[in-house]
Amino acid sequence: MHVRVASPDMIKARPPLVLFHPTPYSSNYFNGFMKDMAKDRMVIAIDTPGYGDSDSPESLPTIRDYAESAASALDSLGIGDSSELVVDVLGYHTGGLIAAELALIRPHLVRRIVLPGLPFYTGEARKAAYDKNAKPDPIARDGSHLLPKWEFATGAVEAGLSLERAQEHFNDAVQCYPDCWKAYHAVFTYESEKQLVKITQPVLLMTNASSLKEETEAAQKYLKNSTLIHFPEITLGGFDLHSGALANAVRKFLDSDDSINSRK
Repeated sequence: MHVRVASPDMIKARPPLVLFHPTPYSSNYFNGFMKDMAKDRMVIAIDTPGYGDSDSPESLPTIRDYAESAASALDSLGIGDSSELVVDVLGYHTGGLIAAELALIRPHLVRRIVLPGLPFYTGEARKAAYDKNAKPDPIARDGSHLLPKWEFATGAVEAGLSLERAQEHFNDAVQCYPDCWKAYHAVFTYESEKQLVKITQPVLLMTNASSLKEETEAAQKYLKNSTLIHFPEITLGGFDLHSGALANAVRKFLDSDDSINSRK
């Protein structure tokens, strides 16, 4: 497992924040956001197995598998069942389901949850999403299979994203080839409607004018203790171009009761 860790010069009495990235990227996705959040707490970003620099699992993974691997990584860092610490978690897209499942398998470890875009699908919509996404990536001799990835990676350039940062996202998006689809198998076989209702921790949902707005809103009724914030000004490249605004909202939520920084 590969992780990135960012900390302030003097660590404050706040729980570490653990980040879970979207597919098919790595923890590098949160580079700017990590720097913003690490001004007053430790931030840990984990590469999902098979993505970034984490080794691939030997079998087809589930969201539970990803959550258990994250728990093991935190144990190895001294933040787990043998520790008195608690953590806050944030997951985006695929990472949102991993964060939610980690909160279920380690309820005494996870204090608060932030979900800025949740792939909440049920029934036929989930099956259709599986059929569309959970399949091996094509590889063409002339490299034409890479063009859609490049177009997607550069989609936020007109909104202000630098080409250099777009290149970093592109590199992430092809590093997992040809097995980038495996996380989609996990996402679209995960019965979110059965799992989310079990969560008791406070949850912050965040939506924007881009993807997963309706899905995230639909998920809210399954969460007992949740708040939703909408960012209409954010379209593309949220964690790159609006990291400060997102960090401010997340910090306000996490620090609304910062007296809980160890297990009771």
